[in-house]
Amino acid sequence: MPTTPFGWDYPPGVTGGEYEIAGPDYEKEFEDSPCPVCGGILMEQGYRHDSWVSCTDCDYQTDLEPPERDWDRVRDEQRDREFGA
Repeated sequence: MPTTPFGWDYPPGVTGGEYEIAGPDYEKEFEDSPCPVCGGILMEQGYRHDSWVSCTDCDYQTDLEPPERDWDRVRDEQRDREFGA
């Protein structure tokens, strides 16, 4: 079994970057809204292109809609990368 540079042994095809191993890409408190089920604290979490809200006290969880892309900003960033800003 191959060994990673950190000495961890994973089965073939497992990189260690999977959600089950690495956890979410980010986590932050979700606005000032309490959990609709128990009144606990809601945390926003994200992994790759998905984001969701989950409660720290109960099993409540709901997906968040992806933010709408600002196509003007995307085009400006692309132009800056191509021509240097």
